[in-house]
Amino acid sequence: MRPRVSLLAVMFLLGPGLRAAPAPPTAEDVAVLRREIEDLKRQIQNLRDQLRAGILPDQGPAPAPLAPAQPAPPPPAQPAAAVSGTAGNAPTRVQSLLNPAISAILLAAGTTSLKRESDANGFDLSEAEFAFQSAVDPFTRVDLFLSFPAGETPEVEEGFISTLALPGPLQLKGGRFKSAFGKWNGLHTHQFFSVDQANVLANFFGDESLTTDGLSLSVLIPNPWDQYIDLFTEVGSALEGTSFNSDRRNLTFLEHLAWFFNTGPNSTLEVGLTAARGRAGASEALLQTLDDCGAPCAGIEPRGELKSAVNGIDLTYKWKPVRLNVYRSFLWQTEALESRRHLDVLVDPPATPFLDPRVVEASGGYSHVEWQFAKRWRVGTRYDWSGFPDDDRARERAISGIVRFQPSEFQEIRLQYKRTSRNDDAALRFDGERDDSQLFFQWIPVIGAHGAHKY
Repeated sequence: MRPRVSLLAVMFLLGPGLRAAPAPPTAEDVAVLRREIEDLKRQIQNLRDQLRAGILPDQGPAPAPLAPAQPAPPPPAQPAAAVSGTAGNAPTRVQSLLNPAISAILLAAGTTSLKRESDANGFDLSEAEFAFQSAVDPFTRVDLFLSFPAGETPEVEEGFISTLALPGPLQLKGGRFKSAFGKWNGLHTHQFFSVDQANVLANFFGDESLTTDGLSLSVLIPNPWDQYIDLFTEVGSALEGTSFNSDRRNLTFLEHLAWFFNTGPNSTLEVGLTAARGRAGASEALLQTLDDCGAPCAGIEPRGELKSAVNGIDLTYKWKPVRLNVYRSFLWQTEALESRRHLDVLVDPPATPFLDPRVVEASGGYSHVEWQFAKRWRVGTRYDWSGFPDDDRARERAISGIVRFQPSEFQEIRLQYKRTSRNDDAALRFDGERDDSQLFFQWIPVIGAHGAHKY
């Protein structure tokens, strides 16, 4: 016979358990939990900051194992270079984070003129570049680029400090850097779209482009269109070039505005405006004329601080399909520059020669088109037209065809054919050659941790 259990008996037996159910948390309990969570968040953030700086808190002695089979070996001695501060609870630096990213780039080049003999014809290791890049702490980083040109003295091509934690959309850069004049000026040689530099940049700024020792402040300008608008302000002493070559290293000022548009899911358009102001000294043509003049010009001293200004506009269109971005792309980049420079010109009347102050206005530009038709192959063409900042009568034009082969992201081979024509005044700068045809070859291998290039 099965026992009969009444509902009242079941409730009597389970009653104490039901009465022991936990009460809902009070407001004070919730506040305590929130304080503990906020404290954990602060600790995690502190650890992240220390990791970015390469600093870790002292971990103290390691806990002993519960049941070790063998005696634990003593911990290895920490290198002295990895210790920062004094003994005890001083923070330690991770040795691997002390090593900067190092890369080396070689430029093996060959040049020949199809029309005339020249000392520039032949093959050589035109340049070797070494880069050292690393974060100093969570607030700054350093980029150092050393250049070793063939047959010339090694130099610091760029070496600057950049901030990483300024308030708002601001970044400050100080040291030696390639100025933000247009698009091409800021490129290193291995980043060119061709073997040689655009003629207008070489004529206006020199073979090493416009480079400044000074400060640069960039700011992302907020706007209602949610577009990328970047403004650069630079002040410093420009290295010697054609447009800014004052002997006293007077200050050069530059403003560059870049406006970036997304024209579709596969294409972009960037428009830039640049204005640079500085001082220039005597032109090379004047110095050569004074040397040739001899005794009649012995007492003539050219001025060394003359006003010089260069303005520019650049336009860059890029197309890269989302689905075939590794195999297809298109680039069109154009820049136009205008120069206005004060200079002295030697006048030789029947009596005595003297210097006549004048203002020379010159202009020039280039237009480059490149098509990527396969994963490793690109073909392009460039049209150059250019005057000279110190001679408003000299002009030259050129057309180039370029082939670029990239076996991988670590090396590139370039071939270029260039046809140049000059008027009589420009030909005087090139041993009287009015026109020339040249072939260029360049092989660029890269080793080490070389970062991505600017878009």
